[in-house]
Amino acid sequence: MKKIICILFTISTFLYSEEPSHSLWDYYPIHLGSNFIRLGKADVDPRKGSEDGHLYFRKTNANLFMLLPISATSYFFPRVEWNTFTLDWNQNPKFNQTHFYYVQFGLTFYTTSIENWRWIARLDYNLDLEHLSKPGLYGLTTGLLWGSYQIHRKWHYHVGATAYKGIKGHTFYPIIGADFAPNKTWNFVLIFPINYAIEYKPIEWCRLSIKGRPLKERFRTGRKEPQPRSIFCYSSMGAEFNVFLEKKNRIEFEMYAGYNFGGNFYIKDENNHNAYYTDIKGSPYFGGTLDYAF
Repeated sequence: MKKIICILFTISTFLYSEEPSHSLWDYYPIHLGSNFIRLGKADVDPRKGSEDGHLYFRKTNANLFMLLPISATSYFFPRVEWNTFTLDWNQNPKFNQTHFYYVQFGLTFYTTSIENWRWIARLDYNLDLEHLSKPGLYGLTTGLLWGSYQIHRKWHYHVGATAYKGIKGHTFYPIIGADFAPNKTWNFVLIFPINYAIEYKPIEWCRLSIKGRPLKERFRTGRKEPQPRSIFCYSSMGAEFNVFLEKKNRIEFEMYAGYNFGGNFYIKDENNHNAYYTDIKGSPYFGGTLDYAF
């Protein structure tokens, strides 16, 4: 999201200057990107039953989005994504499916029209690619409202909320936190539950960070499983060393590696009852992101 914000400030300054010859296309408004994350073998420690074993998690994403300015201070970002993830627990007592695929449609609104405020509103809808005809069973809607207020040129505080609804579940989390940039080189970010980072920028096109990475998936299996249409939720938290490189407005590349501290994984029946809980232990992980604009 910080990448998008930087692009927006540059475009707004450029488009609405007194030079009429420039256009949005000079700043490459169409973005094509991809990212992946791979978690190593994590031991499983069930809260009931005798099975244990280990679990692997992998996720890959390809996305396309565009910047659509509606004024000097407000923008829309329509977006479409294709996602695949693997969740493989070799002692899973409820289902055998390990590969899952879904498409995500998103729309983000960004504005700085209120003095000293930056607001972001985002709405996403996910749907299982193998069950497109059953959006009521396999659709998931997520939302985000996030405001940042500049207290001082070095300080911002953050407020808002994030939530999801669908696949027989719903949740709501407040967003609260702050960031502090004592100079152009360092930045400290603590925003629950979306961003935790210590950032160091030695040169304009490079940023080094120590970051926290929350990870969460909620999904439903198919009807031909031992427990048909099982609902599962996987959530965990990791810490990583992150390297981010950019050529402004054109290409961005990110690589990271760290350790996931584990979390929890539960499986419920198709009516979201009869929960089976497990604890997931730690494992190393790595991943990367590439974004190209044209």
